[in-house]
Amino acid sequence: MLDSKRLIIFFMAIVCSGTFLTNACGFEAPAERHAVQTAGTSFDPADSLSPKEYILPEWIDSLLSKLPELEETRVASVNDPDTLQKELESEIISPEKPSVKPAHVASIPETIDFPGTKDIPPLYKSPRLDGEGVWTSQDTPASSDGKPLVSKTVYRPSVDFPTSIVYMAVFDMSKLKPRLFIGQTEPGIYQISHSSELESLSRIVAITNAMWMQQHARGAGAIFRGQVVYPMVPGMATMVVYKDDSVDVLEWSNDIPLSLVRDARQLRHLIVKDGKVVEEIFKNGKPTDSEIGLGGFLVDNEGRSTMSNEYWFLANRTAFGIREDGNLVFAMGHHVSTKDLAKALVLAGCKRAIHGDANIHNIVCNFYFRDGSNKITKRDRLSPDQLQYTMKRYDQGYSKDFFAFYEK
Repeated sequence: MLDSKRLIIFFMAIVCSGTFLTNACGFEAPAERHAVQTAGTSFDPADSLSPKEYILPEWIDSLLSKLPELEETRVASVNDPDTLQKELESEIISPEKPSVKPAHVASIPETIDFPGTKDIPPLYKSPRLDGEGVWTSQDTPASSDGKPLVSKTVYRPSVDFPTSIVYMAVFDMSKLKPRLFIGQTEPGIYQISHSSELESLSRIVAITNAMWMQQHARGAGAIFRGQVVYPMVPGMATMVVYKDDSVDVLEWSNDIPLSLVRDARQLRHLIVKDGKVVEEIFKNGKPTDSEIGLGGFLVDNEGRSTMSNEYWFLANRTAFGIREDGNLVFAMGHHVSTKDLAKALVLAGCKRAIHGDANIHNIVCNFYFRDGSNKITKRDRLSPDQLQYTMKRYDQGYSKDFFAFYEK
């Protein structure tokens, strides 16, 4: 909890040109502030606190300014006292046999029962939220043969804040190839501007935001098409795209051969580790809450800083999680904490997860629908609360990093 002295921070929203569209997903946000929990589905992180501790470096304050100091993380599982956690664990697909990649690299099975995730029992029974916890491929992009490429759901994961809502999408990575694009205003763009590898929108399926801008990422590393743009930091949470188009979320290690990596982007610590929510970070032996605050620049929907509020951590956030079947989950949360966003990803079957970008102008998941000639015929959003003007933001690049997903 912060003291009562109010901090005044001026925040400038990014304004982009583009056509305003009115597409919306079929989910509606809860209209009431108070909700009734479903019996038997409440979560108590304190009851499931893991005794294990993990070593994690503290993030360097400025690029190459100093070596990282050691941190430790404490994790807690999302645990339903009855059957929820058992159901979640029972659906996880066994990993494949070892391949030429390091052991920590996720592999994509030859066949995937997509989406492969059981529906999640709602935490609240009132007010009812249509489609809550039910995975569906309705109104999501399909492949050229008509099979779904994405499955989505909506969920309220927070015990303390019933109005926290998270929209999630599972990407079938056996049929998709992801690509990182460096923002046009990032300092690293100059050293990769000569790159001749261009991507078109002809096979586009989805575009999401990536992580925070480099000036806010405190020394986070990046790799673009095999070239190191910013030095990679061992132990830092990383989303990796390999040259075989598989993807993983992990703590970076220098043992990962750079020859296997196509793209990578780093940010802070894992928010999910070993299938559990990261609850605390230990810096130099002192416990610190795992909430991520964008260095004080979290803002509400009107652009006002949240840092003077008691619940400053309730914000618009995104995250990426990886499941053992190799499929990637993107989560977009509104009025949600880092840990509750992480809970939703655990319930979606994720074993590891990394925080993405934050604030209402920076959280994006656009879906693209194509006809038989690969012409875009429709666009949609994962969340109906995503700002409409962002739906064409990335067509010709953007000032900030983003990920694009193409059909193979």
